[in-house]
Amino acid sequence: MLLGAGKPVQAQGRPDAAAAPARKLTKPPRLVQFVEAEYPEAEKGNPREASVVLEIAISATGAVEEAQVKTSSGPHFDAAALEAVRRFQFEPAEIDDAPAPVRITYEYRFTVKVEAPTTAEYGGRVVEKLTGSPLAGVHVAVAGSEPVVTDAEGRFSFSELPPGTHQVRLWGSDLIEVQTEEQLEAGKQLDVRYELELRPEDESVESDDLEIVIVAPKLTKQAVSTEVAADKARRVPGTQGDVLKIVENMPGVSRASAGSGAVVVWGAAPEDTRTYVGSVRVPMLYHFGGLRAVVHPDTVGSVELLPGGYGAAYGRGLGGIVLVDTRAPASDAFHSNLRLDVLDASARVTGPITDEFSFDAAARRGHLADVVGLYDDDSYQSYFTIPEYYDGAARVRYRLGDGEHMELGGMLSSDRQEREAPSADPSERESDTRELRFERVSFRYERDDNAGTTVMVEPWVGRDRSARIGEFGGVQVESENKSYLVGTRAEYRSSVSDEVGLLLGFDFEFMRTDSRRDGTQTQPPREGDPYIFGRPPGDQTNTDDWLSQVWSAAPYVELDLAPFGPEFHIIPGVRVEPYVLAAERRRPSAPGQADLGVYTFDIAVQPRLAARWIASSQMTLTGAVGGYRQPPSPEDLSSVFGNPLLTTSRGTQYTAGASYQLWSNLSFATTAFYSRSRELSVRNPDPTPGVAESLVQSGEGRSMGTQFMLTAGQQSDQGFFGWIAYTLSRSERRSSLEAEWRLFDYDQTHVFTALAAYSLGGGWDVGTRLRAATGYPRTPVVDAYYNTFHNRYEPILGDLNSTRIPAFFQLDVRGSKLFEFDSTKLEIYAEVQNVTYRENPEEIAYSEDYSEKSYISGLRILPVVGASLEF
Repeated sequence: MLLGAGKPVQAQGRPDAAAAPARKLTKPPRLVQFVEAEYPEAEKGNPREASVVLEIAISATGAVEEAQVKTSSGPHFDAAALEAVRRFQFEPAEIDDAPAPVRITYEYRFTVKVEAPTTAEYGGRVVEKLTGSPLAGVHVAVAGSEPVVTDAEGRFSFSELPPGTHQVRLWGSDLIEVQTEEQLEAGKQLDVRYELELRPEDESVESDDLEIVIVAPKLTKQAVSTEVAADKARRVPGTQGDVLKIVENMPGVSRASAGSGAVVVWGAAPEDTRTYVGSVRVPMLYHFGGLRAVVHPDTVGSVELLPGGYGAAYGRGLGGIVLVDTRAPASDAFHSNLRLDVLDASARVTGPITDEFSFDAAARRGHLADVVGLYDDDSYQSYFTIPEYYDGAARVRYRLGDGEHMELGGMLSSDRQEREAPSADPSERESDTRELRFERVSFRYERDDNAGTTVMVEPWVGRDRSARIGEFGGVQVESENKSYLVGTRAEYRSSVSDEVGLLLGFDFEFMRTDSRRDGTQTQPPREGDPYIFGRPPGDQTNTDDWLSQVWSAAPYVELDLAPFGPEFHIIPGVRVEPYVLAAERRRPSAPGQADLGVYTFDIAVQPRLAARWIASSQMTLTGAVGGYRQPPSPEDLSSVFGNPLLTTSRGTQYTAGASYQLWSNLSFATTAFYSRSRELSVRNPDPTPGVAESLVQSGEGRSMGTQFMLTAGQQSDQGFFGWIAYTLSRSERRSSLEAEWRLFDYDQTHVFTALAAYSLGGGWDVGTRLRAATGYPRTPVVDAYYNTFHNRYEPILGDLNSTRIPAFFQLDVRGSKLFEFDSTKLEIYAEVQNVTYRENPEEIAYSEDYSEKSYISGLRILPVVGASLEF
């Protein structure tokens, strides 16, 4: 932190007392040489802004003859201001157009300036290679700096080193001298552990042996990932301060339709992307409507998106992975936060219970539906409905020692969304109510020895309950699912040698689901159905209730190999995942007929391979390929509405990318991707499908494209940061090998996002976001006929998904002001989404006889004003 810099504010001058009072000041003095005051050394321990008002006597030559304090800010600030002012030089004042002495009042302001870090910290520990005992007295030298000597614990440290690549040497009287190379980053501290060999007793000290050492880091990150810290994500427009909303702005993520909250990554279906909070899988990232995430923002440490090509640690999905990392409960003191805005209200408290125990608890409830319900006009419900939601989480952590702790946690979430279009005509009556609730309880043990070895075990249990009740054109539709889940993730990471890193893990998950469904085959619609908004479903109804189970237990292993040095890493891995799928009925239930269950067993061997090459200090190249599996949805294992013999779907993903550090605070990354999926569950194309074969596993999919991301200002949480992300892609599906490829329901050719946030200083933050995207595909209506049996018009459809909803464009702005009062912080923020008031089409609608087409638009504008109080 750099302290200092006075800021001059000049007041109107007045003639000196020696001047004749009848004379007129025709030209005030002008400061031509400003001297910056040194920030007082005695005040640096508790930096603050200060202001000293002085009276200055300026001679006819412009020199300062005298200065005295009129308004004091303390002796230290007064002395510094006087010392600087006395060295000022002015262009002299003029009285009656002639140089003359004057006196002026001058305010000298002292400010606190925070500068971005320009140096790095480097340190670590030196131990004996065979025993792990600390080595004292070892000389450690960094090129360009004075050597240091390790202490009794083998520790050493360097401060304020310039960023970049540094040569490091270690030597001692009983050691073989070693040499290595380290990469330092500004504003960060690098901690290392060196394992050195003792010199053999019979070897002369004068030996010229020199060993080159590379310290193996932890396993390299995924080939393609985007990670954003919570403090940055909270400042992005469109998030309303909700950290996890940043995911929809990341490259490779398609723009979801208004009110859906879906996460569509690299052309995969929303249900193909998995979300984890720690090691615990949750059914969705966002509440209904997509306005908020299901995790309280103040408990989030960071969020990472793996769109594809990820390693062996994750599976059970053909799409991407969203990883939410939570903050550790505070152990220094109690901290509380209260938030209130147009959307919801929330509270969080965290702090120590004892020296070893600490806790974190948070809760939130949405009230936008209550506010909107006060208005009589509910026409907005024709497409976008306001959800009702709440969520909560609590964790207790027990600290066992340095780098070792246990944690017991729980979370819950509830959503309800209701839409109703009443009508006196039953054939035109519509209503739709959706509900989703889930709970999770987990226990986590974690140990990090700060030497490259970590152990983590996290078992968890949970329950999901979803329901949908509706009426569409007089046809009743109802479905309900209750799932009970048990899971465990265990991992061991270690640096085996200088060239080898190891990850061993085990990932288990069991889900038992009780399901019930009444209604038609086509409601709700599946991907690939020729969907027409407002079109009544068929009147052929059926009913079923069934029990299903999905088991999978996956041991996995990854190696991080650096055979040619630290610049090149090869990361092979494999995930071996046996699946057991069970359904209660092989055939639909019939009176007098015993139920016959079915079990399906499958062993999914999923190899993964990634590579990473640091070609230079500015350029890194990556690539990955892997096989992936995904079990069927419990809803698809019905013997009436699905197929109980469905097994896992398969996918293969390929990625290749490059990243460039253009300047210290400007980087560019690009990734090309291709994925192919097989054995997807689709509707049986046979107009008269066999018993328990409403769905068949003959579908295929493919997605291809490239994404670009230009990032600026990510090295600091202050000042400016932002990015430009663009994804060009095409995603296609077909129902069988013989069928033609057609556009996927969630295909978006172009997705563009540009966002920026800037800290103006003084607690002020401003930001803006621009989003543009191609509209989703839809099936056109080419003609219509009148159905006398149902007494309504029926559409004649064109080619499936051969037209699109018009393009989407939206501009958002955000501003906030932070007030700090000792240990209390108050932030007031305002955000406006779609400031251009543009009508963005979200769906195509037709007149009763399908002769006229119109568009249903999303919200024209969404202003959000709120405040956050932290104490």
